[in-house]
Amino acid sequence: MANKSVYQDFDTDALNYFDLTACPIIGHVVGQVIEDVLVTQDITTYDKIKSILTTPTEKSSTFITKKKAFILPRCNVSQDRLKAALKEHSITVTNDYTLADLIVGHENISCRSENSENILSSLMMVKLWNYETTIGASTNTCWMNSKILAYHGDDVLVTHKVTDHIHYSHLEGLESLYDQWLMTGMAINLAHIIDTTEVSVVDPETVLHSSANKMIMDEQMLRDMEAQFSSYNQDDLDIASKLIPCIDYTENHHLLWQFAQNCEAKMYKFNRDKDVQHWLKESNFNKYSRYSAQDMIQWLEEEKILNRISFKYLEPIVRQDIRISNRDLYTFKVSVKKEYQQYLKDVNHEKI
Repeated sequence: MANKSVYQDFDTDALNYFDLTACPIIGHVVGQVIEDVLVTQDITTYDKIKSILTTPTEKSSTFITKKKAFILPRCNVSQDRLKAALKEHSITVTNDYTLADLIVGHENISCRSENSENILSSLMMVKLWNYETTIGASTNTCWMNSKILAYHGDDVLVTHKVTDHIHYSHLEGLESLYDQWLMTGMAINLAHIIDTTEVSVVDPETVLHSSANKMIMDEQMLRDMEAQFSSYNQDDLDIASKLIPCIDYTENHHLLWQFAQNCEAKMYKFNRDKDVQHWLKESNFNKYSRYSAQDMIQWLEEEKILNRISFKYLEPIVRQDIRISNRDLYTFKVSVKKEYQQYLKDVNHEKI
């Protein structure tokens, strides 16, 4: 039975499947224990495993047939929110990836790490640049050196956690890992399961957008959100933090733009809220806050999502910025360019 730790025993079948049996397994200090990790110079296999873990193979109409989901570590959506969205489709979340038939995959499982800096214990894969391994120090009696000397393998990765306890000059048997790739047991084992069984991958956004809790921003909601942002009552801010991640950012872009214009300066209040921060990134909120109304129209047109509702909301705001000089001698007539006139026609069934 597997647990949530990324440090799992390496499955022999998985190592054979990815042709990694010849790669060295070294020690990595995590807290006060030393865990096994695999290092390789084979970037092709590294990228293949990462792709298997992060590339969605399920759509919103297909993942709902699954029964148990495992969420990869470091997901930028909270576990509670994903659990609630999955539960709507009778999918439970498990901490044992060997029991799952669905993996919630994302890009945050890996990063680049340089110059012996400490590596987050929740990372499944790491690009190593300018690292070394050691067999320990023969003259040091601290607990860290005792752990290294007792490690069942030959080499332990040198990070600041090691050199905080053992002076670098005392380390022996140093070997360079200047440009290599580190993978944990969970990464290799789980990629093998996905690639050889019916276990599939879905991205967090697909799960969230399949939820019945999605709300479309309208004028009333915009006013309510602005009132909550202006409130000094923590309860109002707490409500706002729950509502924002539920807003469907694929609808009513003009109102999302107005929301960004009015509330961006106060969004710092949610800097620690993982779900709000995820929504801000996915919704283009920060981009909208920098756009003028004209910028927004042009961007919507470039993205082929400009419609009559958005145009008729934004165009009057653009018109307010028109500046005309020499009014004493001339009269002026302003009209919308021909290519935009199609957006001025009334369509009765469309509502703002």
